[in-house]
Amino acid sequence: MEVHHHPELPHGKKKHFKEYVLEFLMIFLAVTMGFIAENIREHLSDNSKEEEYITGMVKNLGVDTTRLSDIITRTKQQIAGFDSLIKVSKTKLSQIPVQDSLYLMTARYIYYANNFTDDDVTLTQLRNAGGYRLIRNSDVTDSIAEYESRIKDINGEFSDMFASLEKARDNANFVFDLSVGHNFRLHPTATPVLITTDSSKIYNYYNSCWLVLLGLDGYEHMLEDQLQYTNRLIAFLKKEYDME
Repeated sequence: MEVHHHPELPHGKKKHFKEYVLEFLMIFLAVTMGFIAENIREHLSDNSKEEEYITGMVKNLGVDTTRLSDIITRTKQQIAGFDSLIKVSKTKLSQIPVQDSLYLMTARYIYYANNFTDDDVTLTQLRNAGGYRLIRNSDVTDSIAEYESRIKDINGEFSDMFASLEKARDNANFVFDLSVGHNFRLHPTATPVLITTDSSKIYNYYNSCWLVLLGLDGYEHMLEDQLQYTNRLIAFLKKEYDME
């Protein structure tokens, strides 16, 4: 009788504990290196984006300095105009040339306003795209935030001044016949322009112009201060980021 022996199947060798540890360490190392590489990539990307924001900010600030200088010049001219306007004698308005002088300065200086608008392209990106988190230097962040705050203050000052200007315009409607404009250009010192001799209306007009003058003076000083701050901020950002 034959006895059949079943062939022995090969069995894999049982792994030693050290092999498991080695495999774990290799997987851990691979994951860790991938994580580090991703962090480095994000860090480099953030640094690049930060520099891009600052470069844009410096460019925008340069535009602002030009605009500020222009607005300051025109605001000073308007201040000088209102200063001359309120010096026109109220007691001599019965004289046509005096009326015409008041009318001329009213037409020149009361119907416009020099509103400063900053170039806020980069500031908008910083606010809306979460760009502030990319700026690592807290002094830079604080300086930019202060710049924004100053812009808001300037806008508020302009709004107050413009409200006074609108009031003066309303009062001018009770004092002047504005429809004589064409004839006045032809005969600027011989055209009656007043529609009232009511001293209260005339004094209200002068008083409102005086308030405009005060508003313009405060607004101009804020613009001057902002121009100086903007130049300092440009120099500070260039220094912090080694920009030419």
